[in-house]
Amino acid sequence: MRTLALLILSSLLVTGCGGSGGGSGESATSSGNTGNGSAISGDNGFDNSSNTSGSGSTAGNSDSTGNSGSTDSGDSASNGDFAEQMLAAVNAARAEARDCGGQIMPAVPALTWDYSLEQAAFVHSSNMANYNFFSHTGINGDSPSDRVTDQGYSWSATGENIAAGQKSIAEVMDGWLKSPGHCKNIMGANFTQMGAASVTNSSAQYGIYWTQVFARPR
Repeated sequence: MRTLALLILSSLLVTGCGGSGGGSGESATSSGNTGNGSAISGDNGFDNSSNTSGSGSTAGNSDSTGNSGSTDSGDSASNGDFAEQMLAAVNAARAEARDCGGQIMPAVPALTWDYSLEQAAFVHSSNMANYNFFSHTGINGDSPSDRVTDQGYSWSATGENIAAGQKSIAEVMDGWLKSPGHCKNIMGANFTQMGAASVTNSSAQYGIYWTQVFARPR
């Protein structure tokens, strides 16, 4: 009996669960003629939200405190090379038809970079890195469209992709394009502009947090 008990104990000790090196990305989109509309969060659920241009929750800024780690903009939106490389990667993807989870998305026109959308992305990546969370909902309960409005951008459609743990633009773009919801945002014909940012914090769970923001101005 003692031998059997030891064998059972040994089997329990070697049993565990695996982990992944990066967070699973999420996507969200909003649209509306007056800034009001419905938001789609992730690939499998709907979450209604409203937005009135010029108002909304105040998003935390890139200098927010409350973390024990440091925030390094590194590959972030403040780096001109980052903006050029991310925009080039997105426009290369949009230049050809793609299968986004069984839905064929036709090639669409190239986007232009917008610095208000870049700042909205930087705010969210910074907060995720500083406060160690991964969600489209911000630290103050704000939505992706709220963050765009907070930057003074008057929008008729917005969309957001987030990811965590990927080490390069090529890696994160590959992951987004393989995910139906993210792929549809990248290929969205309704969008004409974008901004993006990545922020690193070695103390946070995934180390690096990515945000893409897409929009069409009103």
